[in-house]
Amino acid sequence: MIFEKTIRKLTDNAYVFSMLARIIGVMTGLVHSILYTRYLGAELRGEASVILNYAGLISLVLCFGVYQAYPFFKKKTGQDIYREYINYVFGLFFLYIIISAILIFLLDLPTDLKVVTLLIPLLMGIKQLNYVVLIENPKLRNTASIRLDLFDIAFLVILMIFTTANYFLCITFLIVKHLVYFIIAVSNLKIKVKTIRPNLKGISPYIKYGIVPMVTVIFMEINYKVDVLILQYFNIDMAQIGIYSLGVLLANKLWMIPDALKDILLSKLTKGRTAEEVVKISRISFFMMLLFILAAVFFGKPVICLLYGAEFSGAYFVTMILLAGVLGMVFYKMVYSYNVVNGHKNVNLVLLGIAAILNVSLNIILIPSYGIMGAAAASFASYIVCGISFLVYFCLKTRTPLLDMLIIKRKDIKMIFNFIKK
Repeated sequence: MIFEKTIRKLTDNAYVFSMLARIIGVMTGLVHSILYTRYLGAELRGEASVILNYAGLISLVLCFGVYQAYPFFKKKTGQDIYREYINYVFGLFFLYIIISAILIFLLDLPTDLKVVTLLIPLLMGIKQLNYVVLIENPKLRNTASIRLDLFDIAFLVILMIFTTANYFLCITFLIVKHLVYFIIAVSNLKIKVKTIRPNLKGISPYIKYGIVPMVTVIFMEINYKVDVLILQYFNIDMAQIGIYSLGVLLANKLWMIPDALKDILLSKLTKGRTAEEVVKISRISFFMMLLFILAAVFFGKPVICLLYGAEFSGAYFVTMILLAGVLGMVFYKMVYSYNVVNGHKNVNLVLLGIAAILNVSLNIILIPSYGIMGAAAASFASYIVCGISFLVYFCLKTRTPLLDMLIIKRKDIKMIFNFIKK
């Protein structure tokens, strides 16, 4: 009985549930990354990273920003546009499936490009469907993430027991994994599949609004992923790219605090919360990230060598450089959500555009001389510039004192401890 009451208290608070789900997700994701890295090795991991980065960037363009328009139109109209939006997503999905099939069967594409072409419709559908579930039911989305991590782990264990890694198995894993992700995304909609009516008639207002957010998200993804593509362009060894991609993955895992809180913040802002919510969640996220980074500095290298092998020891330095920049990106994540809900799409476009241009420029300058360390330094610089830009903009826009965003308050700590006591 006491256990049931405790679980109910934890799940009643959306922020806490999201945090708990992300902590569990980080643990399962860590297990997955260990198995994935040890199974594929550095070179195949690099190959997979390049394929996913190309497919991810192209799928973002083909989303046309439709999913970014959903919270704005939902808040603006006050109407139930859930089914209408889902029908649009499936209209785009089937259109791209047809185009992908034509390209794969009619053109003599290299295997890498065939895999990219096949993954694009899946990634597009997964992103757009998961986004609407995040807005409507963030708890469900967080629970689904854990289920998917467990599936990945089970799949990898089977592969490790019965097979030896090669290129064919690597791309098979990528395709099956994202196919399952798509099926779970559809099941999370909680509607009967036979009632879905794919169409594109009436989608133009979404696209018209979504073009600027689309370009903005592309800039954001460039900030995250272009480094791997530039590393490949400069013929950096695939094993080095594999080591770099592990460093990026580990840095992303430590972003679980701002990511978890940002998702719930977006949902709450859509439903009427004000800028005060952004201020509170930003300073709590910043404080907690500082604690995580300090722990990573002292324990990161031996943990990486122990879990992933000495081959990946270089990932520690990549992770440390990126984490220094992640502190700034805490503010980007929170303020970006505020701008999306309130229609300040041009601000997001300009600030992320500046960061993306800086990232690409520094990567081109630094990678030829410094390899993966140059790529990490470029990302660090762009993350810091991006975070500070969003922070300053928000403080000026809402007349919020800078220290209110940076320094955790006694009432925040008291609130956290009171919740833990309960």
